[in-house]
Amino acid sequence: MSDSASKELALVKELMQEGKMEEALQLIKDIEENDNLPIEDKLKILGHKAFIYSYLGQFEIALKTTEELYQKSQETEMLFFSLDALFLKAWVLTYLGKFEELYNTFEQQETMFNSLPQEDSLEYQEREVNFLILKANVSYYKTNFDLALRDFEKSLTLLEKSDLQSLYISNIYSSMAFTYNAKGEVQLASEFYEKALSHISKRDHYFPKISKADIYRGMGLTFSSKGDLNNGLEYHKRALEIYKKFEISWRIGWSYYAIINLLVMKKQINQAQKYLQQFKNDTEKPGSNVQVLLYQLSKAIILRSSSKIGDHVEAEKILKKIVKEESIVHLWVRFFALSDLCRSYFERYQLTNRMEILDDIQPLIDQMQGETTMKSSYFGLATLKLFQAKLALLQINMVDARKLLTEAQKIAEEHGLQILASEISREHDRLLEELKLWESIKKTKASVSERLKLASVDEVLERMQGRRKIEPPELTNEEPISLLIMDNSGATYFNHIFVENWDFSDLFSAFMSAFNTFSGEIFSKSIDRIKIGENTILINPIEPFLACYIIKGQSYSAQQKLTRFSDTLKTTTEIWDALNRAAKTSEMLELNNPPSLGTTVNEIFIK
Repeated sequence: MSDSASKELALVKELMQEGKMEEALQLIKDIEENDNLPIEDKLKILGHKAFIYSYLGQFEIALKTTEELYQKSQETEMLFFSLDALFLKAWVLTYLGKFEELYNTFEQQETMFNSLPQEDSLEYQEREVNFLILKANVSYYKTNFDLALRDFEKSLTLLEKSDLQSLYISNIYSSMAFTYNAKGEVQLASEFYEKALSHISKRDHYFPKISKADIYRGMGLTFSSKGDLNNGLEYHKRALEIYKKFEISWRIGWSYYAIINLLVMKKQINQAQKYLQQFKNDTEKPGSNVQVLLYQLSKAIILRSSSKIGDHVEAEKILKKIVKEESIVHLWVRFFALSDLCRSYFERYQLTNRMEILDDIQPLIDQMQGETTMKSSYFGLATLKLFQAKLALLQINMVDARKLLTEAQKIAEEHGLQILASEISREHDRLLEELKLWESIKKTKASVSERLKLASVDEVLERMQGRRKIEPPELTNEEPISLLIMDNSGATYFNHIFVENWDFSDLFSAFMSAFNTFSGEIFSKSIDRIKIGENTILINPIEPFLACYIIKGQSYSAQQKLTRFSDTLKTTTEIWDALNRAAKTSEMLELNNPPSLGTTVNEIFIK
């Protein structure tokens, strides 16, 4: 290629970095008139064109261009360009909401990228950035949030070495904000949304505008979940205005749904109806199935706000129809319809005081569980378990309620949802403190409203629907009393008491009584704590042993310590061998015998 053509290609890249996409595209057309371009430059041009067309929102042309780039790069065995084609294709699929195709494209790219030898070249680093961004986005859509954040951070570090920073950095910050929001870490989400806005290109093109709208939508969700409905409404309206300009039907649908939801929450029903009419007019234009169903869901929300029984009946009919819809592309539409149906049933239960209505809710919960499992939404799954625990409470089924709370917390912890996990732990502590109150409710047959208020069902339903944020509890350090290791017969092999001159015998006797009652649930890991007086006994099975931590105060941070301790017992050969010898000889281990046991206790529970 001539020096002038080489300079022109470099200029194309500069124009792209500045967001001057039409100018870049025109220059590419001029360069393509040169019939003597080498294959590498032809592939570069295809990559630039695919990016520009997707940036401008011309997705069909962009997809065709990525396919041409992939085919030609495969024929010439130039794998860097094949990776570019797959990355650009995935980007387009993301904006189109075609997630199954996105996952398949990522698997293809992952296999190819892992087959490449690592290099220090700028070309390799750029592809590594692309790969990490795509990997993080896929993790986000599969709700593996911590993994997504880790890869977004890696991509930001690598971007410092890349000349594509100006094109990608806003998207990365925005994606990180969405991820923090999904984890319930609202303050961090707000900070990253601001960072994303500050890096958006000022050019009046598709991707900068849509990126800005996506950020507005995310900020709307964040403000709404914090209870700031006015700001939440304002940002959703800004997002809707941009989405309508570019006619992105499924995003338009979600914006209308959010706005109508907020207006109903603010009891501005007339305004909600005006937006519903606008939504109807837009839905009559060619759009997606998701948009049509979101219109029906929004209509049901308004009908349910009415005081007329007939409107409530009509709302239930609409919701049941959505739930049965087999062609739903976006699983969350059905999930929100199911949760609205649950709310409707609870309202009927409150009005009629008929316990059998709670039985009608269980099939809805089972279906919601199927939706969250299909979506791999661990936040949804953990919250749903919390909801099931509340339902068990209303039926005064305390053992099931405790099992479900333990399961919910375990799901949240395993998937990095620490704020949700800490809140579930707080709920579990509160239940143990109120056991006698629930028993008295069972005897006195307290009113439905009393039960619903004590179980705080409305709060959980609102959280499931994104209408209320998780309030991070103010965590305080527990007061440690004793740390034990025992077996499933109750034989004790280690007992370290943290409190001087403290009589352990009465508490231990009460614990053994509770242990015998709940031993099956304890060793199946379905119950992780027992309350005895003012003390809580946290339990962690490590077959064939049981680690127990007796405390006063909050359980959550204490549980983290017990989990660390249990993991260390299992993985430290000296301690594990000493425990197994003690089980054979019925001896008691001392704090510093073996020495690693004392070191572990000191590092985890004392330091």
